[in-house]
Amino acid sequence: MPEMGFQKVVRVRVMTTTLRDALEAVEGMVIFNSTTDQLEEYDGTTWQAVGQVILTTHEAVVDAHHTNLADITFIIDGGGSAITTGEKGHLEIPFACTIQRVTMEADQSGSIVVDIWKDTYANFPPTNADSITASAPPTITSAQKSQDATLTGWTTAIAAGDILAFNVDSITTITRVTISLKVAKS
Repeated sequence: MPEMGFQKVVRVRVMTTTLRDALEAVEGMVIFNSTTDQLEEYDGTTWQAVGQVILTTHEAVVDAHHTNLADITFIIDGGGSAITTGEKGHLEIPFACTIQRVTMEADQSGSIVVDIWKDTYANFPPTNADSITASAPPTITSAQKSQDATLTGWTTAIAAGDILAFNVDSITTITRVTISLKVAKS
């Protein structure tokens, strides 16, 4: 196995809900559910989603070249029903970075517009006046995915400790969407 620059690796079993439910699970067991795309932990009685926000880094890539790229990912889940409009949550970014691309992937075809707001921790909470997306917010239109690397008019700089808020401006039919920001760490 080539050197990847990692000192420690955690392996998590990937399985469907059907396979998970057939397990003789023990309290504290963690799996990645490929049916729901969630990390889940067994609490001794039921399986619980560990979290909806995932931060991944690309510090090890093909040929072990190291980069400063990372993905900041936020998931909005309507719990089986269509997502509603409004603010859906906040995320503190622990490092300075510049947004290079936004990708949205939905569970089904539909339309959604998600505005992203940014503010300092001291000025929390972010509001619509703190939008970083100008007139080009992440948008899926009668489709299941979208990607934008142009980011026209966006404020792309994020300082370490800044807070991002995700606000659904409009929505039709989509019940779950993943918003991923590809960033370059400063």
